[in-house]
Amino acid sequence: WLLLQNYAQKSIKSEVERLRRFINYMEANGVLEMSEIKGEMVMKYFEVLSHQKSRKTGKVLKQSTIRNHLTTLNRFTKYLRLTEQINLVIPVKFKGEVKSEIVVLSKGEIEQLYRVTGSDLLGIRDRMMLSIFYGCGVRKSEAVHIKIQDVLEHQNLLFIRTGKGYRERYVPMVGRVKKDIVDYLVTARPMMMGNRKSEALFIGVNGRPLKGSSLYERFKKLVKLSRIEKKAGLHTLRHSIATHLLLNGMKLSEIAKFLGHQSLESTQIYTHLKDET
Repeated sequence: WLLLQNYAQKSIKSEVERLRRFINYMEANGVLEMSEIKGEMVMKYFEVLSHQKSRKTGKVLKQSTIRNHLTTLNRFTKYLRLTEQINLVIPVKFKGEVKSEIVVLSKGEIEQLYRVTGSDLLGIRDRMMLSIFYGCGVRKSEAVHIKIQDVLEHQNLLFIRTGKGYRERYVPMVGRVKKDIVDYLVTARPMMMGNRKSEALFIGVNGRPLKGSSLYERFKKLVKLSRIEKKAGLHTLRHSIATHLLLNGMKLSEIAKFLGHQSLESTQIYTHLKDET
């Protein structure tokens, strides 16, 4: 079910591990059927979690970690409901908590990332990568599924075939963004491919499709070369373009469409980021 929702493999692994932990706790306490789970048992589970220590740090679990457990269980209850199984109630809510800080790069920092890219094959691919993630606001899980035929050069559009929840969309591809993508397709990619065949847009020097982890590692190298001290990842580029578009006067509804958000609620955070910027 999570695969059909287009969640990344890393996220799915974490979700399953958290759910398994919850079920193991219930079984250890004599609950062997989902229908036997009561609200007070769930409350007790989260009370136990709040006192447990992390295997990595040895410290008590952070509120953000416990919140992830709650998110997993809420998502699991949705799965049970949609598949017409049972109605599992999770009577736990978090109030007054500060959410993780969203990092946004300035326009100057974005330009610095572009400047540190080289003129070799990897440099051409790096610029294409920046233009996909920043210029097109694409998620990592979406980027790894982009095929060369999804680059609609004459229509100035990029087709996102596997958006979140498998919602398809088109995003504009103009100016430097289009140039970087087309340059890569015309020069760097054919040389990387050699005699091999692949429809994937992102490929390595061996001609094989790149995974999201490889793109992340490449981006972190650019961040280091740029001497950017912010804790930035690929999703930071998506946050950055959304904030910059809002600063440039684009309507929130248009930004939501650009990002592939199903509702404006997810896009509202950029109003706050714009004010901070």
